[in-house]
Amino acid sequence: MAEALRHSHTRGACGRGENEAPVTDDYHNDTIHGSFIWIKQTLEPGESYIIFENDLTQGGESIFDSSHMAYAYFTAHAYTWKKVLDQKLEREYLVVCIGTGNEDEVLGQVMGYGFPRDTVYYLYKAKEA
Repeated sequence: MAEALRHSHTRGACGRGENEAPVTDDYHNDTIHGSFIWIKQTLEPGESYIIFENDLTQGGESIFDSSHMAYAYFTAHAYTWKKVLDQKLEREYLVVCIGTGNEDEVLGQVMGYGFPRDTVYYLYKAKEA
């Protein structure tokens, strides 16, 4: 998945979920099936990420609809993202690779783009060399 998140959406991104073949995703809209543990294991340590979590048992609908305003922000800043669905736990994740530096500021900006106040998020900062 780290490879999938680093590729630009114009070049296409490939990723592999826990039990599936590689997924070609030109526009970041295809979902990979995997768990939160799998996500953490595939993050590139030299990059920073914001991971949003949505519990589908609470409302049943995705908060990561492709028309969400945050995607325009991601595109404008050349961030890459991937949707991951954990069918066992009925949770979905939006994993956004934000490069390095200014992670807290980026998180504040992204949260201002219409995510519900109770949205769970995780901020993973790149390991310093």
